Amino acid sequence: MNNTYDNTADRAGESASAAEPDRHFFVKAGSVNAVRRALFRAPGGAEVLGRYDRQTIECIHTMDAHSLRRHWPVIVSRLEKAELSVVPRPPRPIEPAGLDDGPPRPETS
Repeated sequence: MNNTYDNTADRAGESASAAEPDRHFFVKAGSVNAVRRALFRAPGGAEVLGRYDRQTIECIHTMDAHSLRRHWPVIVSRLEKAELSVVPRPPRPIEPAGLDDGPPRPETS
């Protein structure tokens, strides 16, 4: 039988998403809306996900490798015209110990 969708990784019990490339990219910008305006109607389905940290906006694209090679310079050009830049994934800030614990609990004896 000749299937149009025949993924042997799915049949072997392996996750297809494990082989999927990382489609996230990060833009250094002061506001989310500045990035949204720069990427408006951009090729390749570039979208803004939201703020990653104080200075970085997380974005995603839906392009395969061939389309990424063709459309990435257009996306970078649009960002540069808006005086924004693509940056590598910044490390997540480490929160000091004790901040996630909530309010202090009364001691019981």
